[in-house]
Amino acid sequence: MSHGVSVVNGTEKTYKRHFTAADYTPWMFEGLKEANGSIPPCIYGTPVADYFNRADIRALLHVPDYVQAWELCTSNINYTTSMEASLWIYQALRGKYRVLKYSGDVDGSVPTIGTRNWINTTGWEVSEAYRAYKMEGQIVGYVEERENWFTFGSIHGAGHMAPQYKPPQTYHLVFNWLKQTPI
Repeated sequence: MSHGVSVVNGTEKTYKRHFTAADYTPWMFEGLKEANGSIPPCIYGTPVADYFNRADIRALLHVPDYVQAWELCTSNINYTTSMEASLWIYQALRGKYRVLKYSGDVDGSVPTIGTRNWINTTGWEVSEAYRAYKMEGQIVGYVEERENWFTFGSIHGAGHMAPQYKPPQTYHLVFNWLKQTPI
């Protein structure tokens, strides 16, 4: 069921129980690319597109000449939505690989609270409780580990593109996780 019902002050209210890519990234589905002729305004993606379309980079990535130019946004994707969303990949990786999922805590597209709520529904056991982590004595985010393979971290004050908004804080989280040193 895609909608739920709750009673608030004696009045029934409906609410959406899940969200799709169209909810999180409506600009991909409303023709913004065609209307603007470029990348969504909230993303500084032009250098990325330029980089991936350089001949030397395409050669390094072994991209055949017949493959179209790389674009950040396209409507030429055969995409199927489902209630399960991306949970299946985490189940497939569970216990085989370490996974780090992070988000900026002021991300308006994919809010941290929504991600935490999703993680809480998985049933994965907490192996390290949600706690603050610091840089130079200042709290810069929060981190939690589940079953010693799945780590969730937030970056305080960062939006959707956390490395763009808070590079040192994001790198602190990512590189300490990669090196398996305390975050």
